[in-house]
This record gives sequence, structure tokens and C-alpha cells, in this order.
Amino acid sequence: MSSSVAVDATIGGLHSTVTVAGQVDVEQLVAVYQQVHAADLHLTDHRVPSVRERLGWTVAAPGFQAALGYVDGRLAGTVMGCPLPPETLWWRDLTATDDPDMAVEWEGRTFAVCEAFVLPEHRRHRLGLRMTTQLLAGRREERVALAVAETNTRVWHALQRIRFDHVGDLVPFPGWRPHRMLVRALPLSPAP
Repeated sequence: MSSSVAVDATIGGLHSTVTVAGQVDVEQLVAVYQQVHAADLHLTDHRVPSVRERLGWTVAAPGFQAALGYVDGRLAGTVMGCPLPPETLWWRDLTATDDPDMAVEWEGRTFAVCEAFVLPEHRRHRLGLRMTTQLLAGRREERVALAVAETNTRVWHALQRIRFDHVGDLVPFPGWRPHRMLVRALPLSPAP
């Protein structure tokens, strides 16, 4: 597996490491995802398509990359994505955008964060922020985009603090809750 140790830190007295990698163990990530979203696994957002399918699609995409967060050697979360190709459906059904070119893609324009999650016991320790900044620090695209469920105000506020802008809303898959589409320019410097 190609990877690089990006940042070591202490979280609540526990050692943590963020590693940026081009390959991941999908089954290990599925297990963490299921712990993170245990109370919501009944929602369509977490079932159709299945998390295993979604993670598999992202991992198989050209240019895939992930930041993996470990606490005391145990996988605690990830932020992962891939560059958007010019023919992407990522922006389909985007509403309320003020920029008619927002949904236009070209090679090297947008890195899409497709999945981001952290075990509940390691939230509020900046692990998600560290994974995000480490992953995006090395990206060469012009911008980064991600969708956040409109009910996920904790993540929405955290992303606003690092200058993500709300550019419209969409429903990523039929039956899912509405999501806010967020975009910010790159580069993004690593967190201190």
C-alpha cells in the first residue's frame, strides 16, 4: 500500500496518526462506518447504494486518495475522494447556485470528497479536520467539493470555519435526505 505518515498528535492522552494513502482496506472502513452511523443505518442514505458499494466505487476511481486516522493504532476514521472527470454526474440536480459554471468540469478542476467519518469517541479532537487538511494539502486541483446532509450541522459549521462555501443543494441518490453542496478553493494548508 502506498502511503505516507502525515501528522502525529495526542488526542485525549492517546497517540494518533493521520496517513494519506492511495489504497485502503474497504472492509475495515465499512466496519468503522457502521460504528459511526449505527443509529442511522436504517436510513436510505446508508443503505441504497450500500456503504460497501459506495466505498468500492470511490476506491476504484482514477486518482483516488484517502486520509486515514488512527488512534492508538486503531482505525478511527477517514476522509476520501477522487478527482471529478469532465463527464461527472456529481453536480446533477444542483439547485440554487448563483454561478452557471459551477457544474462545469474539466481535467484538474475539482477533487470530490466522497466519504468522511470519524468514530464518535474521537470527535471534538480535530481528527476529522486533520484528515481533511492533510488529504487536501497535497491536491493539485483548483477546488474541492463535498456534500453534507442538511441535518449534519456539526460538520457544516466545522467546514464553514475552514472557508467552505455553500453553493447549492441536491439529493445525491433517490430517497436520500437533501444535502448541502460545499466548495472551497485549493490549496489548503495542513492544520498546525
